[in-house]
Amino acid sequence: MSSTIDERVVEMRFDNRQFESNVQTSLSTLDKLKRSLNLDGATKGLEGISAASKNCDMSGLSSAVQTVQARFSALEVMAVTALANITNSVINTGKQMLSSLTIEPIKDGFAEYELKMGSIQTIMMSTGASLQDVNKYLNELNTYADRTIYSFADMTSNIGKFTNAGVKLEDAVMAIQGISNEAAVSGANANEASRAMYNFAQALSAGYVKLIDWKSIENANMATVEFKTQLLEAAVAAGTVEKTTDGMYRVLTENNQGSTMDEAIDATKNFNDSLQYQWMTTDVLVNTLRDYADETTDIGKKAFAAAQEVKTFTQLMDTLKEAVGSGWAMTWEILFGDFNEAKAMWTDASNYFGGMIDAMSDARNSMLQGWKDLGGRTAVIDAIKNAFGALVSVVKPVKDAFREIFPPMTSQQLYNMTVALKEFTSHLKLSDTASANLKKTFKGIFAVLDIGKQAFSALFKGIVKHKRLLYFVTNMVLPLITSPLSSRSCSVRAVLGLSTYSHVPPSVRI
Repeated sequence: MSSTIDERVVEMRFDNRQFESNVQTSLSTLDKLKRSLNLDGATKGLEGISAASKNCDMSGLSSAVQTVQARFSALEVMAVTALANITNSVINTGKQMLSSLTIEPIKDGFAEYELKMGSIQTIMMSTGASLQDVNKYLNELNTYADRTIYSFADMTSNIGKFTNAGVKLEDAVMAIQGISNEAAVSGANANEASRAMYNFAQALSAGYVKLIDWKSIENANMATVEFKTQLLEAAVAAGTVEKTTDGMYRVLTENNQGSTMDEAIDATKNFNDSLQYQWMTTDVLVNTLRDYADETTDIGKKAFAAAQEVKTFTQLMDTLKEAVGSGWAMTWEILFGDFNEAKAMWTDASNYFGGMIDAMSDARNSMLQGWKDLGGRTAVIDAIKNAFGALVSVVKPVKDAFREIFPPMTSQQLYNMTVALKEFTSHLKLSDTASANLKKTFKGIFAVLDIGKQAFSALFKGIVKHKRLLYFVTNMVLPLITSPLSSRSCSVRAVLGLSTYSHVPPSVRI
């Protein structure tokens, strides 16, 4: 047993030594690792960073951050304002679009319906066509307007000008469509097409197209080479122009002076100059426009396709408004009737309400006439006179009392007042003697003031100069006089020894 214990003790000692050896080895290894990593330098580096961070002035960066924040705040306000404006614009645009397709077409449709009624009257009177024929052609124009970008109102208002110029109704309808198609193929808008309709209608009233009328077509950008070529070909068919072998054209008609044109023309040469020879007659223009309106011709098919093409948002809105407006025009026509039905209805309404108004007017005027015949008008006038007389009866005594105290001004009294004013102002001016005396008086006053000034100045200077005496009298003599008898000896001694008192200011010592 003792042997076992001894072995264990020995073994324990042996293990302890081995543990200490291993610990020393580990510490040595850690020390080498520390020296390799240079942790002391790292600590100093961190301490340097800490010191540098304390010395670093971050106020500039903070100011920059605040500036950037302010800029971003301004940008935020701008962005919010811009978004609000964009939103308002979108809302207003939507409201306008909604109104354009809902409320405005109702009014436009009613205006279109009334315009149609007036145009029917004009067309029937100028052509002698029946209402059925007129409605048929106008419905044809209305259908064409719905299919294209052009306005039925413009067509309706101008078709009467064509018929008044002697153009048949059928040809006038075809001409109106042809002008619209030609405007479409040349790239003109609805307003330019309307102006072209008006100018062509004026030209047709003279029987031929003059240069001034054609200038308007050029200003509308409708005088294309293709259009002028079509006009020349129609003039060849009408016999006013002939085609030469070189592809040019020669005018066969004469001008107002009876002379013919010697130069050859085509779509790009001498075209405007040739118009004075009146070769572009009504037939030439109408036949050309008929070709543009006929979908079976090559130019008509091309022009009609161009009239149906919507190239911009504005044209889209105009086309939609025209379609909705035409629908409402038909609605109003159903409600109020066609030309004859509307004429009968509104005539009956006018007669009924007119008769009612006339009856009311007759009853009122009859009553007033009887009242006048019985003397009512005279009685009113007399009542007004009596009222004014009563007012005068109150005012007159007051006026008379005032005049008794203050008589009315006469010319003589006014003159006397003027003369008195003149005499009074004449005495306001001082004479030479009075002026001299006034001068002396004020001179004396000013002299007295000057003496007082000098006396006050001398007194002040004397007081300053004799301040020692003033101090002596105030602080020594007066106390000596006013003090009791028993203490005067001390005061005398004090006066006699004045120069030895240390509390006396040096400037007043004797």
